[in-house]
This record gives sequence, C-alpha cells and structure tokens, in this order.
Amino acid sequence: MKARGYSPSQFVLRMTREEIGSYLGLKIETVSRMFSRLHRLGVVDARGKEVRIVDQAALESV
Repeated sequence: MKARGYSPSQFVLRMTREEIGSYLGLKIETVSRMFSRLHRLGVVDARGKEVRIVDQAALESV
C-alpha cells in the first residue's frame, strides 16, 4: 500500500467478514472471533470496514 501512495497502516476493508470466510474456507464466526482477538490484543483497531494496524510486528507474528 505504501508503494502505491496509500497509508501502510490504515485502510478500508472491501470484503465483508462473510466474504473473507468464504475465500479462506472459514466460517464467519471464526473470522469475527479473530478480528475481535486482534482488537483485544491491541494489534488492530477495526471499526466496521475501517481497519488500522496498531502493532505491525505483532500482526506479522500471528
């Protein structure tokens, strides 16, 4: 994203959690739980489709 002139840590997630689950072969509940877990751990701040990566190193280690 940075190479294209966009923020490397903040973006609008175009896919719904259901679409992400379908793409990855997971249930929507699993995707939602993972977003919640990452938010609780302070790795990402996801509010609807707005996502901000708070801790890049922690995200890379997941």
